[in-house]
Amino acid sequence: MTEEGTLRPAGMTAFTIVWIGQVVSLLGTRMTQFALTIWTWDKTGAATALALGNLFFMAPEMLMKPLAGALVDRWNRKLVMMLSDLAAGLATVVVYVLLRAGVLEIWHLYAAFAFTGAFQAFQFPAYSAAVSTMIPKEQYTRASGMLSLARSASGIFGP
Repeated sequence: MTEEGTLRPAGMTAFTIVWIGQVVSLLGTRMTQFALTIWTWDKTGAATALALGNLFFMAPEMLMKPLAGALVDRWNRKLVMMLSDLAAGLATVVVYVLLRAGVLEIWHLYAAFAFTGAFQAFQFPAYSAAVSTMIPKEQYTRASGMLSLARSASGIFGP
């Protein structure tokens, strides 16, 4: 790692290791979102609750994305990716604890979605910027295909 916090080019092997981690992370996120969607529908029976859940996730993400892109360029991308995944994991653990305690309410999900959405705004910019520093330019097409595969496969296999 250089002083600026960027990753040194390490070829496709290092990228593949990071990519596998991202696949696992995306799959876990999609599975959690699907399960919480089912729980919300079961609890409320209202499409409005589902729509509000998406709003509480997407609004902070959309608001933070312009700032996130600029900040990711200045920060350690590896650390940003780890903190983003850690925040999503923390929100999931809190929701799980509330569910097990029998006190989970819809507003808890909205708060967790907003928290996760704010951190998710940093995830993809950090990951995509790190990719360009990890692999040679000749491998950009392959890496782009792998990124698309990870996002699409998690959307299919998560539920």
